[in-house]
Amino acid sequence: MLRSLWIKVPTLLLAGAALWWLEGGVAIAAAVGIVLVGSAALMAFVLHPNAGAWAKTVWRAPSQTDAVALTFDDGPDPAGTLEIARILEEHGARGAFFVVGERAEAHPEIVRALHEAGHLVCNHSQTHSVAIHFSLWGTARRELRACNAAIASLIGREPTLFRAPQGIKNPALGDVIGELGMTAVGWDVRGLDSMSDDAEAIERRVLRGARPGSVIMLHDGTGFGGRADRSATIEALPRILAGLRERGLRFARLDELLELEPYRAPSSAADPAADASPATSA
Repeated sequence: MLRSLWIKVPTLLLAGAALWWLEGGVAIAAAVGIVLVGSAALMAFVLHPNAGAWAKTVWRAPSQTDAVALTFDDGPDPAGTLEIARILEEHGARGAFFVVGERAEAHPEIVRALHEAGHLVCNHSQTHSVAIHFSLWGTARRELRACNAAIASLIGREPTLFRAPQGIKNPALGDVIGELGMTAVGWDVRGLDSMSDDAEAIERRVLRGARPGSVIMLHDGTGFGGRADRSATIEALPRILAGLRERGLRFARLDELLELEPYRAPSSAADPAADASPATSA
């Protein structure tokens, strides 16, 4: 939250100076313009999934490589997750699955199967609620800690990689990501498959955008505002994998591509009950 003061304080000072030094309607117009520009800058850092103003955020390989990483959000989902994992394995790829804690608790066998097959299991918040975008530290801590605890209870390790729902990170969430020693993960290629039932369009988007070092974002889960059907993703995925290989790209697991340690030993801080601070909305 303190980092956001680098935008908020100058904005307010400049707006105040405009009101002090200028007169009448000109002063008001100048102050409003300054506040709007400052607000736009603040929102750009909040809304862009790869913005690192509030927390360490990685979204492509840090060094030269011929590899890409495939990531999947919003699972585990009995309707699609294991089928997606099977397709990945057929093509010699290992994915990173950013799971929702409540869904991991509801489908523990899927999470264990992903881990045993060598895929990554990462944090995508406990509930995937839009409330996290408008909340302060207490809610953010509970969301991240509860999801970490759910994952740790199933695979014996706590993830260090987190992807915010919709990629949105407000300053308080950024503080908590850093406080918990986690790294936010964005993307530079997306299939928009959460909103599309057109497998060919999903395939085109991914293949058009993929470059050496890319982090590709797709979905294995449903029901969070997008379509409740992952059949288009499942249909497109084999062609995406084949197309990436045809372009001379190989597949690396996300942690290998980003050169980061994906897990650590579980800690008591992963227990959401350890945080007694109230949930405060912005």
